[in-house]
Amino acid sequence: MKIYKSLLIWLLLVFSITNSAAHELGSNLKPIALGNDQTIIDFDKVIWQPLEVEGLAPGAEIAVIRGDLSKDGSEVIIKTPAGYEVAMHSHTSDETYVWLKGAFTLISEKGEKHKFKSGLAYISFPGNAPKHGLTCDARDYCLLYVKWSRPFDMLY
Repeated sequence: MKIYKSLLIWLLLVFSITNSAAHELGSNLKPIALGNDQTIIDFDKVIWQPLEVEGLAPGAEIAVIRGDLSKDGSEVIIKTPAGYEVAMHSHTSDETYVWLKGAFTLISEKGEKHKFKSGLAYISFPGNAPKHGLTCDARDYCLLYVKWSRPFDMLY
């Protein structure tokens, strides 16, 4: 009986430690709000999920910071590993990027390559813009903020 009680206490402790970040004030799952319709998130407390989209290679991570990808406009942070490639695609939604970290290459539908060495850039595409692709050229990872005005879709 004593072994079962110790095991139960250990399991509860492990469960509370692994889930505490998700409930930490300031994470994307529990943002700070100082007033109505405010969202304040500490990037050190972000809870990452695998970015699982048909046509995308595994390895990228996403954190939804506002909205719902399937219902309306949304804002997210995406983290990709070094060398990660996003194939030519477009969206029906307007799309705004703020590239925060990591050198990258933006590739136009015509195959033109635009290299951004500093990893800092602003990119805005209207809905149904010509297809584009991306490659993370960083040594460690790339980090970007993306905003869509409509439900998320990816058209190859």
